[in-house]
Amino acid sequence: MKKLTLKVFSLILALLFVLPLIAACNGGGNGDGEESSYETQMVAGNENDPKIPGVDYGGYEFGVITQPYNEGLAYSTNYIWAESESADALESAVYRRNVAVEDKYNIKISKIETTSVLQDVRTQVMSGTTEFDLISTRCHWLATLARENLLADLLSFEWFDMSKPYWDINGLEDLKIGDKLYFTNSDFVAQELGMLLYFNKQLIADYQLTSPYEYMANNNWNLDTFGTLVKSISEDADNDGDMDEYDRYGILSEHHNARTLLYGCDIRATKNDSTGYPALTLMSDKTVSAYEKIKDILNSNASWCIDCGPSDAHGFNDKWDYMRSWFCQDMFLFHIEGVNIIAQFADMEHEFGIVPVPKYDSTQAEYTTIYPMHCSLIAIPSVCPDPDRTGRIVEDLNYYSSIIVMPTFYDQILSRKYTHDDESEANLDIIKASRVYDLGIYYDFGGIRSKITDVNSAKNNISTNYAKLKKAIEADIEDTYAKFQANANAAAQPAA
Repeated sequence: MKKLTLKVFSLILALLFVLPLIAACNGGGNGDGEESSYETQMVAGNENDPKIPGVDYGGYEFGVITQPYNEGLAYSTNYIWAESESADALESAVYRRNVAVEDKYNIKISKIETTSVLQDVRTQVMSGTTEFDLISTRCHWLATLARENLLADLLSFEWFDMSKPYWDINGLEDLKIGDKLYFTNSDFVAQELGMLLYFNKQLIADYQLTSPYEYMANNNWNLDTFGTLVKSISEDADNDGDMDEYDRYGILSEHHNARTLLYGCDIRATKNDSTGYPALTLMSDKTVSAYEKIKDILNSNASWCIDCGPSDAHGFNDKWDYMRSWFCQDMFLFHIEGVNIIAQFADMEHEFGIVPVPKYDSTQAEYTTIYPMHCSLIAIPSVCPDPDRTGRIVEDLNYYSSIIVMPTFYDQILSRKYTHDDESEANLDIIKASRVYDLGIYYDFGGIRSKITDVNSAKNNISTNYAKLKKAIEADIEDTYAKFQANANAAAQPAA
């Protein structure tokens, strides 16, 4: 096949995305103008278009390594590659995005799935040659790879413009170590917005409770009002005299939900200072007060914890999916999770709503939500033979994701397929804008996550555990930071 010149490519690309628009005007498409927006932008561009010149890379295969996707399973990574357009709107959007980038650069995008992301990345990078150009995997796995000096500094790539809205500005600020950024979030990651609260509207009506939407409208959505709602429901639904998994509760919880609720109170394990040093910020009088309130809620008889004791999957993927099926049957008022499991509620008879994790109190200025450590971010291996090529392709993948994939992910899938009210749609905007990232959680400095914030709150004295581990946490932060600085300095030295 003869290589296309850039001028011919531009004409073909314009036709590729204008023709479906013409078809839609003649009765094709979805009939509501949904597709015309991105098709117009593909031809005309918009204010966020990086306007990177196309380059012919001669059929180069651009690989993205990630863990396997399991439909319906929490924290699976999907929407990287699609074989063709299909009945699935999001897969079709991914296909169109990839075709746009593939045609612009004469490349093929491939998805490399492995059950051993850490080991495969480690082995290939240390060998000096990789079959992948981009890594999309869990936050804490990327932190491990960064510790081992196996990831490139994203700020060193000429074509990356982190001021563009398809890069997460919060990720840029929160995920740096010193002046280096080894992994971050962008619109290429169509998986997660942040941790949030699902609530059952029918139970609000049945028990004549104040809606969380009303509390939000009055700037009164906080730990106290949340706790009041949770404790309003504790019912022996099967009348067997025993409160077990077959009964009705105010919340379906998990052992680490105390951490999520602490972040809602704008309390973090660490927070970067002006030099990019992850300063220890977990403990304060506010932390102790918030944690006691959270313990009182999660350990009341109105809470059922999925993983705090033995439980069976009953034929589902796991016990988490099994218990979420009970949420669909009006057995729980609240459930804390991310949007990655929203598909499990698609066939729910009654409607659910979405709200941010509650604030500490009404004086707190903004909502805050933590980006889950098990969800994916992106990184580039330190072995990168052509940074210019990688930079061009990744920047355009992000841009085209912002105009093709994310509108579908956000508007069509979340706002229309699963949720059915304006409040949930508006709250998704709040959740995305308010998400934060915490190096303390992802790197688990000195056990700050595994031995403090993620300990079952029923068994945890946060002040005592913190006092025991504070020196180890500070030492791990200091040592980790020093190693990153040493690696950066060594990389800056001219080759001998």
